[in-house]
Amino acid sequence: MAKQLKRWFAVCMLMLTWVSAAAYAQESMPPVYYHVDSTGNQSVEQLLDKEPSYWSILPGDGASFGYTSDVYWFYFTLKAADYDRMIRIGYPLLDRIDAYFVRDGEIINRIKAGDSFEFDQRQVNSRNFIFPVDTHDEVKVYLRVETTSSMRVPLSIWQPSDLIGSEQALNTATAMYFGLLLCMIIYNLFSYTVTRDKRFAYYSAYIVAIGLLLAGLDGTGYQYLWPWSEWIQYKSIALFGSVVFVFASLVASQVLQTETRAPKLHKGLQGIMIAAGLLFVASLILPYELMINAVLVVAILASSFLIITGFTLWQQGLAYARIYSLALSVLLLAIIINALGYLGFFESFFIQRYLIMIGSAIEIMLLSLVLAIRFNEDRRERLAAEQRLNSRLEVKVKQRTAELEAVMRKLKEMNQRLEVKSNEDRLTKLYNRGVLDDDLPLEVRRARRTGYDIAVVMIDIDHFKKVNDNLGHQAGDEVLVELARLLRVNFRRAGDRIYRYGGEEFVILMPGAQELGCHDKVLTVTEVIRAHSFKTERGEVKITVSVGMALLNSMPGHASSKQLLEAADNALYQAKNAGRDQIRIARSLNDVSEKP
Repeated sequence: MAKQLKRWFAVCMLMLTWVSAAAYAQESMPPVYYHVDSTGNQSVEQLLDKEPSYWSILPGDGASFGYTSDVYWFYFTLKAADYDRMIRIGYPLLDRIDAYFVRDGEIINRIKAGDSFEFDQRQVNSRNFIFPVDTHDEVKVYLRVETTSSMRVPLSIWQPSDLIGSEQALNTATAMYFGLLLCMIIYNLFSYTVTRDKRFAYYSAYIVAIGLLLAGLDGTGYQYLWPWSEWIQYKSIALFGSVVFVFASLVASQVLQTETRAPKLHKGLQGIMIAAGLLFVASLILPYELMINAVLVVAILASSFLIITGFTLWQQGLAYARIYSLALSVLLLAIIINALGYLGFFESFFIQRYLIMIGSAIEIMLLSLVLAIRFNEDRRERLAAEQRLNSRLEVKVKQRTAELEAVMRKLKEMNQRLEVKSNEDRLTKLYNRGVLDDDLPLEVRRARRTGYDIAVVMIDIDHFKKVNDNLGHQAGDEVLVELARLLRVNFRRAGDRIYRYGGEEFVILMPGAQELGCHDKVLTVTEVIRAHSFKTERGEVKITVSVGMALLNSMPGHASSKQLLEAADNALYQAKNAGRDQIRIARSLNDVSEKP
């Protein structure tokens, strides 16, 4: 594992050297001037005839003015050339750029760009802003730039072939970086799937958050992940930056065992998680320009606290804290430097753009090394535990076998009780509807085979909703329980089975019943129910029931169990519609008759 990480590090350093070399293939920049438009209302026509004293000279090839709401104008002159040229602004977080190309005092071309426009509107498919120069003649270039991000405008002039090579080097380095992140995410998710150790899941989420943050900072996200959403690009740094510190604190607390080893530091980490979580929520609502300074300040403070936590646990002798502190220090130092750069304290576009990428790659590889070390130690501990267990196993085999047999007996009893529980209605202790669905087809087939009849009786409480509304659902449940008891007392013929069909509906299967006897029995039961006083905590209740009956031999043809049940249900509804407290017998699937 360590050798593989060393190879990755060597390859990354080689790629960094290639990218650095490719950056020097650009042409030398002419003098660049800038002007601050505090109102944001100036047009390019107003600036064409301004004297040189109106402009300020820009030191170097790029500008870094920190976070500002002012609009900045930049101006430079491209000399005539016999080859094509392109202008690149190597900072992908500018909201709007208006490029004006002026020759002999007339605007010959205008190009709009910025991450406030959909990505597919760009003339050149690049995460950087690239403006083709359409003329070989001498031309003046005016750039109007406004942004809610840091006002950073790293300018460079390229021939197309050199620019393609530079972009290819950048894309290759970026692809290797995100490829490393993807490998680490898959590895840790696989480890979590195998071990169910939540630390692997937290670390995977942490890597995802870092990847999304870097994708937002680098413009890769807007190019490949969310090119259709200016809103995500607008919010990405604040949102993903907050999520990074939520999971950074969570990973630190898990790896360093702060809850038991350093409770005060653990509370500090929890405070960082809460603060970062609140920043995430606020970033969804509040403007980016308001939130980004808060996010950067929290990033600096949280990074410092995480480094202090690592070194404190290192001093306490925790084996993993040394590598963790080294890994985290590299990344968090890069974050602090990058945050200071965004706030405008220094200018170094290359360092600011790639330092976090380099630092996060090193940190991820080192933390993966920590996880590998922990895995090997856990494996050695497991092997030692297995050896101790094997030495005692032979002595305890008989004891364990006896215990297992006892457990199996108890399990069998529990399964039997569970089967009974699964077949009965929890409230009334009657059979439930699922048992009816199994029993009815069997009884219908048995009736056809033997020639006996079978009756399906469906009972429904009249106006039961009023009981619930007036006395409450507790009283309604007590009525249902008492009614179930009355049904059990009165339907005691061998083979009769009572089911709670649902709500206040009950079904009785009466195999071998004849119509007259069945009707007389049901009539007697309805009279018993009508005369019975149902006692509840809210007082006594009187109820009546409506009944629908269907007998298999009364149905035409070969009615199925489903059709028999539907016929009883239709008869029940006929009893309801006829005024309730009545019995109806189904003569067909659609028609019912009243038993005199």
